[in-house]
Amino acid sequence: MSRIIEIHTPADVRHHTEHDLPLAVGCGAQAQVVLAAGSEVEAHLALSRGYLFLQPAPGGLPVLHNNRVVVSSVWIKSGDLVRIGDSLLRFYLSGDLVEIRVIDAVGTGDNGAEPPAPVAPPPGHLSGPGMPPQRRPWLWAVTAGLFLLLLLSAVFVLTARTVEIDIRPAPDTLAVRGFPPLFRMGDRFVGLAGTYRLHAARDGYQDLETTVTVTAQGGRRFAFTLEKKPGLIDIVTSPAGAAVRIDGRAAGVTPLEGLELAAGEHHVAFRLPRYQDLEQDVNVEGLGRRQRFSFPLAPGWGEVRLVSDPPGAVILAGEEELGRTPCTLELMAGHHQLLLRRPGFRDRSLFIGVTPGGRHRPPPVELVPSPARVRCSSNPAGAALTIDRVFQGRTPLAATVAPQQEHEFHLRLAGYRPLTIRRSFEPGSDNRLAVTLEAQYGTVFLSSEPPDAELLVDGRVHGPATGRLRLTATTHALTVRARGYRSATRKVTPLPGTPLHVDIRLEREGGPAVGAGTPEARTGGDGQGPEMIVLGPASFRMGASRREPGRRANEQQRDIVLRRPFALARRTVTNGEFRRFRPGHRSGAVAGHSLDSDTQPVVNVNWDDAARYCNWLSDRQGLPRFYRERSGHMIAVLPVTSGYRLPTEAEWAYAARVAGRDHPARYPWPGAFPPRTKAGNFADESARDLLAVVISGYNDGYGVTAPVASFPANGAGLFDLGGNVAQWCHDFYSPYAGPGAARPAVDPLGPATGSHHVVRGSGWRDAAITELRLSYRGYSRKGRDDLGFRVARYLEAR
Repeated sequence: MSRIIEIHTPADVRHHTEHDLPLAVGCGAQAQVVLAAGSEVEAHLALSRGYLFLQPAPGGLPVLHNNRVVVSSVWIKSGDLVRIGDSLLRFYLSGDLVEIRVIDAVGTGDNGAEPPAPVAPPPGHLSGPGMPPQRRPWLWAVTAGLFLLLLLSAVFVLTARTVEIDIRPAPDTLAVRGFPPLFRMGDRFVGLAGTYRLHAARDGYQDLETTVTVTAQGGRRFAFTLEKKPGLIDIVTSPAGAAVRIDGRAAGVTPLEGLELAAGEHHVAFRLPRYQDLEQDVNVEGLGRRQRFSFPLAPGWGEVRLVSDPPGAVILAGEEELGRTPCTLELMAGHHQLLLRRPGFRDRSLFIGVTPGGRHRPPPVELVPSPARVRCSSNPAGAALTIDRVFQGRTPLAATVAPQQEHEFHLRLAGYRPLTIRRSFEPGSDNRLAVTLEAQYGTVFLSSEPPDAELLVDGRVHGPATGRLRLTATTHALTVRARGYRSATRKVTPLPGTPLHVDIRLEREGGPAVGAGTPEARTGGDGQGPEMIVLGPASFRMGASRREPGRRANEQQRDIVLRRPFALARRTVTNGEFRRFRPGHRSGAVAGHSLDSDTQPVVNVNWDDAARYCNWLSDRQGLPRFYRERSGHMIAVLPVTSGYRLPTEAEWAYAARVAGRDHPARYPWPGAFPPRTKAGNFADESARDLLAVVISGYNDGYGVTAPVASFPANGAGLFDLGGNVAQWCHDFYSPYAGPGAARPAVDPLGPATGSHHVVRGSGWRDAAITELRLSYRGYSRKGRDDLGFRVARYLEAR
């Protein structure tokens, strides 16, 4: 704290701080300590290392410090007297207060020294005129008393001790009581050893009552500090009612009045619900003075304006209702999750961050009508249901749909006519949709050998095994039996409007058990899966004879047995179908000719993505996945499942060359090379500007890929097994049949590992006899613009 310097003159009192030092002493206009007479500056007062000193000015009046002339700087202590000319400066130092009293020495008669004591006449001297000297008894008594007093004074002077009592700040009153008494001399006391009671008082401070002991060993210095009296504090907040803690202790609720606090720094904390906590340091003056502290509390909430379309939505925070839109809410600072609820509309959640005192205006909340619930059932049950072309499952089932708009419900069940119903529903309504499906029938022409064989349909005796059958368009088991022959069973799925011819020839007991089967036609059955043809069981020879024109070394012949019936898609996967799985796929273009329409076959797809599509298709129809992913590549799940997959090379070869034919086919068309009719999309005259080699004279009308199924199906009812695009197979590629080729391979899946996969079939870029043959084996490890795929699946898991 800065020292305070008070200069007292008969005219006024001036105040300075240590920041004003040095102070000039003199008679000039620049002098802060003004003398009665003298030059402009006679001396300077300054501080050094925290101590006050006086520096006489050269050439000025004599400067006496405690009646001693000084010519250089001298330290100033409390009680010091400085004389300059006719002026006296008396100094009082107490704590941080320096008091300088300026006195006119001439006017007051105070020269700074005690007046001389009167000289006593010599003993026996008679003061009466004309009286002869004579002795008087009383004079001796006085003389003896004076001598004793002088003796006692000498003893006191020899044994007395100086006592310095330093009290800060300087008290208004100071009293020291005890015996023998202490005599005050300036700011010091002189007395004999003993114990004394000290009392000091100053306005605004606690009285000091203490005991001091003066010993015979020497002078003593006693230092004391007066403690300020507590301050009286009034504390108010706006608004009132805040809980107050001072220095960590509860002090009450605002407003607080007349609270006693010790002088000094105090930490005050306020808390009021819905307002921000406040902490503040206050400085209490003390000295019994009254102080008032006022603190405005900042709101702990922000304003949030909520608007909804349509209005009238209830605003909920948990279970508490806050209002209805449009509405302005006061929400505490922080993050809030609110819910807007209106009958007939979906609940909307809002996450809002609120700042204290902020005004928040989120965009209007658009409420979406609640979905309608539809309970769908069919007679018979088990129909595949799609709503707006999205597969939902099989009846009976419940689904939710968007309200107030028309939806297309499509039901499909094998053996029954597909049914499409269009309906719209009110928001939040609960509806029932019950339909009866109309059975469909197909015609099967059955011939058998021997002629007198008996037919069982689905295990029930039907009659002779040769003739015309009218069956529902669902899968049936036809069993033919005759005495002396091995019974044979074929599964057939009649197609409405398309007669199916089935020829079953029984083998005599002891003859071969496996022969070429007749294909069965079968659709996906759920409105979402691909249209499939069921093939097998069957046995055939895969590969090409060495004498076949265009044959390659990797086409060795090998006997194959397909024991497990399987279904093969009638068409290759289109761009539109693949984009349901991967919306961003683009098949690209060639020289400005697009390969990317929804009806064209998907191309530029690698084998792993084709396998991922199969898994996606399985997921949609509730079938177990056939593939799983490992290190970024797809591998078959073992044991294999009935989920969708890529056809094995053996299955593809059987479907392309053998199924539905009397003799294995060499080309996708009847007869020899080149084709004479539009049998498929190959490198033709329309692609002459795109390709270096084309089939001379052949024009199928498509320079690049054609829409799938643009050309006639083969004998098994399958499209594009030759032409348009080559097709991925499940198998890893191997150039040779491998060990055990002498024995038939049963349901082969190909090598366990490899770096390339088998590619079968020709495409729109092919014109040579080698690639156009159905026994041609290709391979690849990446997609191409003439390479697509079709899907297959086993009818039952192994």
